[in-house]
Amino acid sequence: MLGDVTAATSRVESGRVTRERLLEAAISRFAEGGADTSFDVIAADVGVTKGALYHHFGSKEQLVEEVYKEAVRRHAERVVAASGTGAGRERLQGLIDATARLYGSGTPFYRLLLRLHVEAGSSRPHLAAIALRVQRRQRAYMTELVAAGQADGSIRDDVDPAAVGDTVNAALQGLLVQQLEPAAAQRRATESFARLMDTLL
Repeated sequence: MLGDVTAATSRVESGRVTRERLLEAAISRFAEGGADTSFDVIAADVGVTKGALYHHFGSKEQLVEEVYKEAVRRHAERVVAASGTGAGRERLQGLIDATARLYGSGTPFYRLLLRLHVEAGSSRPHLAAIALRVQRRQRAYMTELVAAGQADGSIRDDVDPAAVGDTVNAALQGLLVQQLEPAAAQRRATESFARLMDTLL
């Protein structure tokens, strides 16, 4: 009986690892060639059959959804880490700087994130609920950083934390789209926003 339990645990762990490898392969392929990359190509990257992809994700659109969730999670992890220490103003600026740097990196990963954000509002409406949840969480986090700055005296107390959070969130979404612009235009946009925040806070 113990052997049966051990075997079952091993199968579960093996399935989890395979799923993670498939998701990683999908992120890489989608970043390079778009979300229309075939299941066959992704499965071949991992050395499994196309049936394994259907087993773990059900359909192409469910795989796209999982890729979007994971891309959003990875980005959030990076910017939260960049805004984890210091006074409230310093933390907010750390988030803005990290976001601008990552969005402007021009990497396939961030081009994929932009593409899926856009598709959430157009050709893949089933992603819209994810995008809306992300926006709510981002605004809430930025509002918390402003309130923390007001509490520690690093941000003036006559501004509305929620209004600043909304403004920063909207501006950062604009910076995501700015990656389509030449590098010099991206830098100008980032610098202009930094000056605005200095004046506002």
